[in-house]
Amino acid sequence: MVDLFGLSAAQFETFILVFLRVTTMLYVFPIFSAPQIPTQVRFGFGLLVSYILWRIVPPVHLSNGIYDLALAGVSQVVLGMIVGFVASLVFTGIQFAGELIDLQIGFAIANVINPTTQQNVTIIGEFQLAIATLIFLATDSHYFLIQGMAGSFNLVPLPYITLDPSLAGNVTLFFTQAFLIVFRIAAPVVAALFLTNIALAFMARVAPQMNVFVIGLPLQIGVGLVMMAISLPLLATVGPELFQTVAQQMDAVMRSLHG
Repeated sequence: MVDLFGLSAAQFETFILVFLRVTTMLYVFPIFSAPQIPTQVRFGFGLLVSYILWRIVPPVHLSNGIYDLALAGVSQVVLGMIVGFVASLVFTGIQFAGELIDLQIGFAIANVINPTTQQNVTIIGEFQLAIATLIFLATDSHYFLIQGMAGSFNLVPLPYITLDPSLAGNVTLFFTQAFLIVFRIAAPVVAALFLTNIALAFMARVAPQMNVFVIGLPLQIGVGLVMMAISLPLLATVGPELFQTVAQQMDAVMRSLHG
């Protein structure tokens, strides 16, 4: 029996697999994956959570040694990436709603760098994402992610995963829900701007001498910002409800990745 740091071979292999699953989730989960959080902090937090969960996870022994350990490790990384991706769909939908508003107002030509994804995003899209992040933390919704991380070892026991045919259907459903998030958040502003464009079109027909392009852009910006200020509390209202669905989505995906 191998004894490494006072651990048996089964205990050591179990800890490695728990650590791979936990750290992969932390590197993909929303909020925890932000580059503002130093890598050392995420690594240390992952190590701490892994140690706590390792104490309650039943040990597994891999008969073929390093080969089985590598295969099981890849399985844990894949599980963490899939679950983390599904959990981030809510934030992707919220950001896309802001980008849709930017497109209607005319702010889409001005891009900024999102420090989370290191990609060009629009101004209101980044603003909506920042507000959603604050609501996520203020409502303690990040605890759902940690609870889901711990519960994953009951739904998908170590060491391997099995891709269920229902996984594709679940992911498609969650994409659909993300588009519904876009509609619920962006609908008030987009509808107001649509009516504004119709009004400008009537003005162009009634008074052709009026330069609609000169007054149209300031009017769209004004209407868009006013409607966004009025509808911003909507995000605080629907936000906690949306974040609760993250736990349900994680549960459904992990049931499709049963061991």
